[in-house]
Amino acid sequence: MLYRLFLGCCILTLVMRVITVEASGIIVVDFADQWTKVDALRQTLDEFKVEYDDLTNDLEGGQLQFKTDDKIFLIGSMTTNNAVLHQNLDKNAQAIQDFVENGGIVWEPTQADQNEANVDWLPPELSCVRSDRDSKDFKILAEDHPLFNQPHRMDDNTFKDWGFQNWPTVWEVIASQNGFDVLMESLNQPVIMEAEYGKGKFLMMAIAPDKYHIAGNDDNTKDMAALFMENLLNYVEEFADVKAHGKLTTSWAYLKM
Repeated sequence: MLYRLFLGCCILTLVMRVITVEASGIIVVDFADQWTKVDALRQTLDEFKVEYDDLTNDLEGGQLQFKTDDKIFLIGSMTTNNAVLHQNLDKNAQAIQDFVENGGIVWEPTQADQNEANVDWLPPELSCVRSDRDSKDFKILAEDHPLFNQPHRMDDNTFKDWGFQNWPTVWEVIASQNGFDVLMESLNQPVIMEAEYGKGKFLMMAIAPDKYHIAGNDDNTKDMAALFMENLLNYVEEFADVKAHGKLTTSWAYLKM
């Protein structure tokens, strides 16, 4: 009897380890902006059971200190709507650049151009300037890129008709850039782009999958944005080689079963 109880506990523990992602090495800065009013990155990661260190309060105090085992830095959509967070990201530009040069990956999705037109924390070799133009038009240029294939195969139709209030899929297009490879564009302007820097990578977007998953206008927007967030997390984890108790793709497969 005791043996059976012990065996049952072991199986339960194994199952829980499989479906719970404990992705150490992920740090997050997030803010409930004036438009969506949700801290959607945190909510999405919590829903996916992805563990992270939240450095929002530290950054509000002026500090952005990366630990040795930090590999992924995620900035929530519209975080720079908080002027203090915006200013302190810029003040910690060297720390961000060193983090990426040493092998980290940084993701920054949509930011309002009135809050952050020019991304000042990028290294001099790279530039990203945001604009106020929103667009329902887009085209994936890098169809074979992991962002659009793992764990979900995503094509142009997957991103069609996303919306939050009156904003379409492309929210604050990137008006100009230098040094990046463009993965998705809208009317010949970048929507998703990435650049290697040292051993790491910068990943910039003019879409807000975190906000759209939590606060989108309809189920299609929320569901498709969730799929893309899964692809995003899988991509940054694979790039940074974050060690977890279960790979994200495996864990999501079990959760959906």
